[in-house]
Amino acid sequence: MICLTGDTHAGVDMHKLSDNALEKAGIRLSGNDYLIITGDFGFPFTPDDLKEYEQKKGEYLFWINWLKDRPYKVLFVDGNHDNHDWWSEQPVSEMFGGKVQIHPHAENVIHLMRGEVYEIEGKSFFTFGGAASVDKVYRTEGYSWWSAEEPSLEEIDRALNNLDRIGNKTDYIITHTLPERIIWEAPSFRYKISPCRTAQFLDTVLERVQYDKWFCGHFHIDTVIKERRAFVVYDTVHELSCFDKILNGEESMCLS
Repeated sequence: MICLTGDTHAGVDMHKLSDNALEKAGIRLSGNDYLIITGDFGFPFTPDDLKEYEQKKGEYLFWINWLKDRPYKVLFVDGNHDNHDWWSEQPVSEMFGGKVQIHPHAENVIHLMRGEVYEIEGKSFFTFGGAASVDKVYRTEGYSWWSAEEPSLEEIDRALNNLDRIGNKTDYIITHTLPERIIWEAPSFRYKISPCRTAQFLDTVLERVQYDKWFCGHFHIDTVIKERRAFVVYDTVHELSCFDKILNGEESMCLS
């Protein structure tokens, strides 16, 4: 089983992954299952997290150990609020047919990298994390904000080459933000345009790629954009197979 949810922001929005919250959503995850987080994972975030981890104390230590104890695999794309400097130093390996980074503090936590294509449970996934921070003027570069939150030309080229390799067709697209065109179609989302180079590149993906469903986080809301077959997730966790029912109006994005 594959489930999806939105930003966790380190421990700030982890409540939705508690056993009680998942049980309320009718979800039971085992060792054969996957949970995908659509960016702003946040473990670790500031350099202080890593210092405290070495000292065997702090909130980061608590949460990364909690995640490590989950029986399922936690997969995530990066968002704008992730420590990109730290992740750039982590080893790259192969999994699901694409390049990944396995978290050194929790081997069941796996970074799905920008521009990669994966096959999980017989379905294809194209992933492209990152976004522009609208709040970076209030943050400190290298401590709580990183310029690598936006893609490099190399990452964009890799994405386009991988999409060409699969004939520009995939089952699912997992990103942190949305294409700029979709953002402009939804007035309540426009505050997230900074401008955002990531969203501008995703316009190219939107034009070229045939997909079944598109999932993102970033906008701190649970909603569906039916005409684009796009889902914005945040506070809820849904099994992948439920999104057809959501499109058909048989289920809601938000759980009561």
